[in-house]
Amino acid sequence: MSQEIRVNQIERSRPSGPGSRLRHQGVAWSLVGVQAALIIGILLTPTGNDWSLSPAAAAFATALTWLGLGLVVWAVLVFGRGVTPSPMPSRKARLRTRGPYRWIRHPMYTGVITLMAGSALGRRNWIAAALWVVLVVFFITKIRWEERRLVEAYPGYRSYREAVPALVPFGPRAAPAPGPSPSS
Repeated sequence: MSQEIRVNQIERSRPSGPGSRLRHQGVAWSLVGVQAALIIGILLTPTGNDWSLSPAAAAFATALTWLGLGLVVWAVLVFGRGVTPSPMPSRKARLRTRGPYRWIRHPMYTGVITLMAGSALGRRNWIAAALWVVLVVFFITKIRWEERRLVEAYPGYRSYREAVPALVPFGPRAAPAPGPSPSS
């Protein structure tokens, strides 16, 4: 899939008024706050001695950190001017299906998860490791919430979601939605 689809309108297919959009924006910014708190929690957890790291394991943790950071930067550059921390679709954004978006639907999230895995591993602290696990579960939940809005905002998102894995290349894809397709 190499097409890019512009959002013409971010109107909902089911009835909803300005209050509904405002509620969604409130939830979206709350999700951003939780994400930031988890990331800050991992980064501020003191380095411990809960496990030892061989030089090879320390190098692996560093590599994960740099790999994650590189993926985030690449995804942001490909996404372009519509990028925002909010999981609400932006009126300036387009559906991206090139670059890292060709292999995973949420490369920024994959990058953050990878970066934080390296950071948590390098901290040698069970609290950082537990926060990382919570962060992964959080992103999976956030993706479900976000993708409901993306399907409504982008006409091609449903088929993109069925063709491209969410977080891991060659990983599981979304099951086709039951019932008639929107083009029927």
